[in-house]
Amino acid sequence: MYEHLFSPLKLGKTELANRICLLAHRTNFGRGGVLNDRHIAYYRRRAQGGCGLIIIGELAIHPDDRPWESLIDMQSPGIVGDLKRLTDAVHEFDTRVFAQLNHHGFQSSGHITRKSVWGPSATSDIVFGETCKPMEPEDFIELAEAFAGSALKVKESGFDGIEIDMGPESLLRQFLSPICNHRGDEYGGSLENRMRLPLQIVDAVRGAVGRDFTVGVCLCADEKFWGGITLEESIPIAQTLEKTGWIDFINVSVGTYYNLHMIMPSLHIPYGFTIETAEAVKKGVSLPVLASYQIGFPGMAENIIAEGKADAAGFVRALICDPDMAVKAEQGKIKDIRYCVKDNKGCIGRLNQSKVLGCIQNPQIGHEPLTGKDPLIPAVKKKKVMVIGAGPSGMEAARTACERGHDVTVYEKQAEVGGQVNLIGKRPGRESMPGVIRYLKNMLDKLEVPVLTNVTVTPELILEEKPDAVVVATGSIPIARPFPGNYDSPWVLTGWDAIRETHLVGQKVLFIDEDGGHHAMATAELLASQGRKVDIITSDLFIGIELAPRGELYLGRQRLLQQGATFTTDVEVLEINDKQVIARDIYTNEPVLYEGYDTIVLDVGNTADDALYKKIKGLVKEVYRTGDCVAPRGIDMAIIEARNVGELL
Repeated sequence: MYEHLFSPLKLGKTELANRICLLAHRTNFGRGGVLNDRHIAYYRRRAQGGCGLIIIGELAIHPDDRPWESLIDMQSPGIVGDLKRLTDAVHEFDTRVFAQLNHHGFQSSGHITRKSVWGPSATSDIVFGETCKPMEPEDFIELAEAFAGSALKVKESGFDGIEIDMGPESLLRQFLSPICNHRGDEYGGSLENRMRLPLQIVDAVRGAVGRDFTVGVCLCADEKFWGGITLEESIPIAQTLEKTGWIDFINVSVGTYYNLHMIMPSLHIPYGFTIETAEAVKKGVSLPVLASYQIGFPGMAENIIAEGKADAAGFVRALICDPDMAVKAEQGKIKDIRYCVKDNKGCIGRLNQSKVLGCIQNPQIGHEPLTGKDPLIPAVKKKKVMVIGAGPSGMEAARTACERGHDVTVYEKQAEVGGQVNLIGKRPGRESMPGVIRYLKNMLDKLEVPVLTNVTVTPELILEEKPDAVVVATGSIPIARPFPGNYDSPWVLTGWDAIRETHLVGQKVLFIDEDGGHHAMATAELLASQGRKVDIITSDLFIGIELAPRGELYLGRQRLLQQGATFTTDVEVLEINDKQVIARDIYTNEPVLYEGYDTIVLDVGNTADDALYKKIKGLVKEVYRTGDCVAPRGIDMAIIEARNVGELL
């Protein structure tokens, strides 16, 4: 089905069984600079899923380069043995494994090391904000020794190759970039000078590992920011790297920390936006080229390779979400793939808050087994299980319980499954979110789990069915009257009302946002995109403040502003009377009056829809609740709790 994607590929002396690559990324699994079983199980599980190549990141090659405590210290005494356990685990399967060697330069801080950070010039990073020390001659020697020493340890640990990072998060990219390299010596100015340090590092790594060991680079081929590396300049960079004779492949990346949405793309960034860049690099060199970022699907990867735009496809979030994507694609089980919906909450959002890697759809991230596959222990006794609610939590609970051997039936009061996810998918840029439901519905269909829609479950129905266990996953509903006042009227609506169009929404809208995330921002954007004048007020410091860790705060605000929306922050709503909103400035305590609006939309959170759960406690021996029915949160917690409940039954 995917003859090009599942054909072998040689990178130097290393042959890959297929062209699906898991690229280097953070997991935050490390503690105290030490590789642990969590890392090994995570990467082993992706190898088990059939990808041809895994590139391991998070390796701290220099003791002074620690932007995150979770990085693995390449100077630790037992590092070779630890890494050997990882490579052995990956090599249980027909998967090759490379190590990415990187120094973060001034995209770091001295928070952990309590030392200055290095950079080409005395500038500060837009994220970390710490002015760096311009590197001196002795620093260049020390850096080359760190790369060479780490490269030798990588080879001794059983890796199949090395990737030298010159991508968005690297010191070597900083030297290549006119944005941050303002040096007046032989390491700055002309392209030849800016390439001097990267070439010295290539020489040092190759000298450490020898000619027969695979070595490639991750190259930022277009910073996509004013004054940065351009595609036109990156072609000669790639050609110069090839001419050294020391490089076996080029992994093409784009973006910098100046445009984080490029290196951690969200739902609003189109699929395949980097392919033209990879294709241009491939046309300029004869080395194998890897394309990455926003590929998303095996079919897209197949087309890229078949059309000669790249030689392999790099994935990260797709293989976090479904580690078996490769084997499912090879077997033609496309409907069984759990596709990443790019929500960014469980992966990028968690990592940027120094939490361990997760996924809103895959509750097993970080809990993979060191042997076998995902452990679902068969039930000792088969039970009749009623699951009430066919949102993501109810469907995941049903799937897990059925796979363990229980007799499960799902009941849904609406005409279609999906719950709140159906509303999420109606908002601009969020159209892929129902993919969560598509996957779960397909799994229930395969398991032949009955899903009965348009059924309102009552205590009487439960008593009549005589189940052994009931799982209540009835979700949550918007808080309809969160403020005092008189506003029981068709012009004061919840966000759900506005999306469902249960009442006419006027042209001038006051949107009260106490959510701070996509729930509110995307609903406001929907109304603005329909041509309405939307004024958003919040007590928070920013509109959409919860989107900052996901890298979406800037773009979300930008889109709303471009559509004429206005933002007012630091105001607390006190009362609503008819079409009048009385608020106060939270700093001065001065009153603020909002009036003259056609519609007021409230997005101030949800409350658990737990009435059925409270009624049936004690009627059935086993009663569980899960997801928003416990407490309104998000898809990630709904699915994690559902999996846990399914394992308890």
